[in-house]
Amino acid sequence: MSLLSRFIPRRFAASSASALTKPKRFYKIVDVVSEESQGKKFYKVTLDGRMLKTQGGNVLKIESEPLALAIAEEWASQEQNIHMTHMRLTGLAFTAYDNPLKLTRESITAKILEYLHGDTVLFWNNESEKLSRYQEQYWRPVIDIANKGLGTSLKPTTEPFAISVVSPSDERIVEKWLLSHNFWALTGMQYAVESVKSVLLPYSVITFKLQAEDAVHRAMLEQRTQAETWGSVEWAHGVEEEELTTRLAAAALFVYFNSNAVTKKTL
Repeated sequence: MSLLSRFIPRRFAASSASALTKPKRFYKIVDVVSEESQGKKFYKVTLDGRMLKTQGGNVLKIESEPLALAIAEEWASQEQNIHMTHMRLTGLAFTAYDNPLKLTRESITAKILEYLHGDTVLFWNNESEKLSRYQEQYWRPVIDIANKGLGTSLKPTTEPFAISVVSPSDERIVEKWLLSHNFWALTGMQYAVESVKSVLLPYSVITFKLQAEDAVHRAMLEQRTQAETWGSVEWAHGVEEEELTTRLAAAALFVYFNSNAVTKKTL
């Protein structure tokens, strides 16, 4: 199994978006070229020989060759129309390169830590016996993965308005782990965290303990439990789940490519 398919299930790679408002594909050949500048090697994606530019008008330069190849594959896989909203890696790379909000590693880390204090899997609802059972079955292992991997002592709470569910020492541990990543990786991390309203679920995916699809199932545990009891509009539920899975998978892959010295042979 390739690394790409390990993160992103094949059925989530296709887009069902309407082509009516999408620009036509204007290129035939997609390639990746390299250059060296000030002792560093960069990779650029080309469309019919023209350099791919970000939304800010900058030529996209990528330090990770596998990421450049994955972005090139996103462009090569477009058919008659270009679906920019479904090229997640491209979008993340554009955001990281342009940095329109002038973020820093420290500011992104601070934002992620805010989500840790309200992490989905740390706030349990004990009003339903079924949900309590599911939380123990599906959320407890996620907490255990983080505690074992990071050395934290995170515990869930059943108090919905708990002021502090994460101790200062645990926060410092998670902060140190986050700051061990570069700016591009943190950009992907923030995207993952905001998608599922959790730090612990993306951590489990990034560390290969859970697949993105499984993590999203756990993120939507309360909705799924309610659907079992009261029923739901299945197509709407499925669309939301597929969207979240695609986001989380792409974000995890983006973090991985920007955190490891992988080569194109790994793909």
